[in-house]
Amino acid sequence: MVNATRDAIVVGGGIVGCLTAYLLARRGMKVTILEKDSVGSHASGFAFGEMGPLDGAGLPEPLLDFSIWSLQRHGTLAGEMREAGGVDNQFQVCNRLKLAFDEEEVRAYHEDLKWQSQVRELGVEWLKPEEVVKIEPMTNPECLGGVYVQGVGAVEPYRHNLAAAQAGENIGVTLLQRQATGLITEAGRCLGVTYDGGRLEAGVVVLAMGPWTQQASTWCGVDIPISPLKGQILRLQHSSRPIKTSLHWLGNYVVTKSDGLTWAGTTEEEAGFDEETTHGARDEIMGGLLTMAPSLSEAQLVQQTACLRPLSSDGLPIVGKAPGWQNLYLGTGAGRKGILWSVGMSQGLADLIVSGSSQVPGLEFLDPARFKGG
Repeated sequence: MVNATRDAIVVGGGIVGCLTAYLLARRGMKVTILEKDSVGSHASGFAFGEMGPLDGAGLPEPLLDFSIWSLQRHGTLAGEMREAGGVDNQFQVCNRLKLAFDEEEVRAYHEDLKWQSQVRELGVEWLKPEEVVKIEPMTNPECLGGVYVQGVGAVEPYRHNLAAAQAGENIGVTLLQRQATGLITEAGRCLGVTYDGGRLEAGVVVLAMGPWTQQASTWCGVDIPISPLKGQILRLQHSSRPIKTSLHWLGNYVVTKSDGLTWAGTTEEEAGFDEETTHGARDEIMGGLLTMAPSLSEAQLVQQTACLRPLSSDGLPIVGKAPGWQNLYLGTGAGRKGILWSVGMSQGLADLIVSGSSQVPGLEFLDPARFKGG
């Protein structure tokens, strides 16, 4: 079976795939998303959803400008997608506290404050222990202080993915629930995608399959150094007051979200493509939670989730044209910052496909050609 030619095929129904499809369709392109499961059924739909542009890989160099641009674009994009598709991703501006519990952490945080406090788009300052507890009363009073960041953002992750998918569908994007099995190629051009049961042709193909994008290396002969980074999250119910300002420490976090549950995470596990939850992860997350907010010791576990984030070999996203190909593009590799960076990644891809260049700052550092195997 050969389907009608489309302008673009996006392989992957996570947030980068759905958002790229929506942005391409807004520019008049006929787009089909090819997804083996349902949209947002993996990392994009099970993420934490809070966006911290000052922590993680690539910061402050080379991706600080990219991170700040992405955060600001989230604020305007939420309304656009709600108007186009009717789904509210519950974007909100919020604050966070990064706690210190020993002198080494205090020194490291103050070193980072030298550049973080210069970011004019956010309010960043050091707080003493009593000031931290005043901001968030559930904080462990034994902390030595913390970095208070005002003006970050958060979305409900599944609704964010659904908002992009629905907005795209309302302007002509189609979703085909099939598993891609390969590429249709000829003389350096990608003519389309094969899937279980047929083939679909298009002028442009975008591979946005999360950690499964690595499988496409054999399809196109390009090294795509992506591996799955497993992360687990707990959702808890308790009778204590809600945690309104999120608490962070050594990669752990906790906050009460709009569903009334307190979310706590997360792990970083090299477990291949295993998406099962584990007791070990539960205990690890609870250990971090009780360090940050010990009064939650009686909290009851409501749900535990696990997902596989796509992590590149250098920790930075992979965004752009596949080396050696005229019309094959890659969008993956954001690791723990997939929700935040999804906007910059998708906008950059749409710009490159339509115009050949983009004004998204920092996009040049994400070019797939940076990997010598490409």
